[in-house]
Amino acid sequence: MVRNRRTRKPKKSTRARRRGRPRSRATRIFAKVELGEELAKRVAAAPPRTGFDRPATLQGNTQHFKVYYQTGFASGPVIAAGLLATVEKDYNTLESLFGRIALPTFPMNIIVAPGIGGAYHYGCGAVDLYCDGDTSAQPDINHTRFLVVAEEVEVFEHAEGKGWDCGASNGEGLSRVLAAELYPAELDGFAIAAAWLDSPDRPDWISRTNPTDTDAVSNGCAVLFLNYLRHQLNFSWEQIVQAAGATLEGTYKALTGKIGGFAPFKALLSSHFPPGQPSGLTTDNPFPLGSIGAEA
Repeated sequence: MVRNRRTRKPKKSTRARRRGRPRSRATRIFAKVELGEELAKRVAAAPPRTGFDRPATLQGNTQHFKVYYQTGFASGPVIAAGLLATVEKDYNTLESLFGRIALPTFPMNIIVAPGIGGAYHYGCGAVDLYCDGDTSAQPDINHTRFLVVAEEVEVFEHAEGKGWDCGASNGEGLSRVLAAELYPAELDGFAIAAAWLDSPDRPDWISRTNPTDTDAVSNGCAVLFLNYLRHQLNFSWEQIVQAAGATLEGTYKALTGKIGGFAPFKALLSSHFPPGQPSGLTTDNPFPLGSIGAEA
């Protein structure tokens, strides 16, 4: 880990890379339903004053990214090389979804490390993206690509500044569904919709937003509703992303011109996944479902 030494100034290139980096924002994490030890530790951790929070080796760079791996991580070079081949394609996809908005800080730095169990960055606009890497001899590079997209979405949310909050349930939900849209096979272990379906009262996190990104129930509600908008009501991801609101109800109203999106959404799911019974859902997208009326 790079340690703070007051008598030693950072190199010029490092100082330029940090320009505009948020320092006081809470750590934002992308995790499975059960928070792993490494991510639990990072929740309360302060960002490093300079450099990264672990030793890292640069693999290479593209127009918008520098890709590193934790020094000594055996699978790191293979994963990092795989990321370098695809990060610009995924960046262009997200940039299009967000209406070609400009991000304020480049490059984004991807740090691939074993044992993270998910991903994190030190604030919604922070561009150092720490992502888990598969330790297998033939690592699943798409696992890390999936996590990079999830964290990258949050940087776009912050830059857009129109309602998607990466530290709250609506923004966390969007990062999850877009990562799954690009890498659907990597959702295994990260699916969270069942947490809401299997909750006792299926609370309304559509007309209100939970101000945390670590609550499985509200995050589960968010991913279900976003997939409902996309695959049940047939709005495009571009339309949904650019209909940002402080709540998912605000997004629903911007898209449909109507209010009260939670009631038909909940009723439709209740007709297929009866409350009080285990849902058995292993994905975040059960839609489209047979209609019980006009859902919109």
